[in-house]
Amino acid sequence: MTTTYSGVSDAARLLEETRKQIFARCNNAVTLSRNEAVEAVFEAWQATDEDWKVGPDEIAVAEEVKDAAIRFIQNLPLGFPQPEVSREADGHINLAWYRTPRRVFSVSIAPNNRLHWAALIGTESPRGTSWYLDRIPISILDLIARVFEGD
Repeated sequence: MTTTYSGVSDAARLLEETRKQIFARCNNAVTLSRNEAVEAVFEAWQATDEDWKVGPDEIAVAEEVKDAAIRFIQNLPLGFPQPEVSREADGHINLAWYRTPRRVFSVSIAPNNRLHWAALIGTESPRGTSWYLDRIPISILDLIARVFEGD
């Protein structure tokens, strides 16, 4: 597809092309970091794929939990820090954002599209449960962003 820039200066075309290149580089960096988080979700799921890999007090990670965790990561806004991923003994996948001991957010992806989350931001420690239907609740995005705000 050819774009015609009728009435647009050379400088405007150059700025537009530069903007596209910068966005492509930023998007690539975000995609690469998302790939690491998604790979960690697959590893957590595969670690419980066979009964002998699950301890006596552990529950295997269900495929629906794995899929929801991947969708959650992929639905994070561009530029958001990517989480640390871990498997929980109850079969949930945990996504955690850690800045300091008093700036932490954690969300547990559970079966049936449930999110159990908790934060520690300074002296506040909000927590709750939300539904996850392919859109990350704004309250969760706000808390993750607050973890990385200035002191």
